[in-house]
Amino acid sequence: MDAPDLDDVRKRYHFALAPEDYERLPFYKALLHELEGDSLALELLASVRLEQRNPMLILATLHLAALRGHPVLGPIYDAARHGQLEDPEDAARRVLAVLRETPDLLSGELWRSTQTNEPGRGAVLQAVVADLVAETINEINVIEVGASAGINLCFDQFPVRAKDDGNPLTLICEDLTPIDRSRRLPPVNSRVGIDPNPLDLENEDDRLWLKACLWPEERRRHERFDAIVAARPSWPSVTELSGRALERLDDAFDLSDANSLTVVFNTWVAFYFTPEEQRAYFNELTRRCRESNVAWISIESTMVQWPGVKVDEEAHHRGASQIVLTRPKSSPRLWGWCHAHGRWLEQTTDS
Repeated sequence: MDAPDLDDVRKRYHFALAPEDYERLPFYKALLHELEGDSLALELLASVRLEQRNPMLILATLHLAALRGHPVLGPIYDAARHGQLEDPEDAARRVLAVLRETPDLLSGELWRSTQTNEPGRGAVLQAVVADLVAETINEINVIEVGASAGINLCFDQFPVRAKDDGNPLTLICEDLTPIDRSRRLPPVNSRVGIDPNPLDLENEDDRLWLKACLWPEERRRHERFDAIVAARPSWPSVTELSGRALERLDDAFDLSDANSLTVVFNTWVAFYFTPEEQRAYFNELTRRCRESNVAWISIESTMVQWPGVKVDEEAHHRGASQIVLTRPKSSPRLWGWCHAHGRWLEQTTDS
């Protein structure tokens, strides 16, 4: 086996957050800086299977230990969540000291996968779906690839506002270009998710892991997650299929109403595919869109470059996520750009 490329791992730590997020998250900014310069942290990330070699996995495992009540990490992360860290740099150094003293705290959890299931992306999905169906109100089917706990399969259950209205379930999204939020979303006939390791909100360990994948400095995301757990039993039912995307797509379509438009979407999922898997996935989804009443929404890092879709360099450098829409009987086209967690959205003029 080839020796791991530690320089590549160092770059992954260095570019883990978008520039705007580094400005908002002083604790995670300092912690990533410490991890980037530490040989043990580099080796731990290098030991992770390639498709999950993401610094967010290291951050989440540290956060998980804090949520489980680690005597040092617990108070640090609790203070970060409540905006009470007076010295983020010192806190980051103390976290690194824990990692160096007890590396097993992380290494024993690196079998996991980052499964944020970020509901903020629902603000983006609502806008794209509304544009896709225009004024029609016929039922649609939705299939999510990388569904995790299935939260985003209920993307239409969230109110969207430009500013906080005090409701923890509200998705706050700044529309940088005109987005018609008054458009009526179509009724959803079926909701099917595909994931190699589906999570269950009723399972305590799964809930804790989903919280660990949230950034501790974003208190509102934690409040929203708790509100989702409470509200989920009253939401529409979903079906989750265990397996990889191309293995279970046929099964997902079999569970969908063939007389309705089926909308397949993925949000920061293809980023974890191998190049070969990305090509096969692209070919399969574009084929289905050409031949059937199927649409495909892809919200991914610019590191995922779909054939024929140009990456805007300015958007790439600011860490934006690329929104690509493939309408039925059409080819993939750039729809717009958004923050990875749906904090802002802009639609391109040619979409």
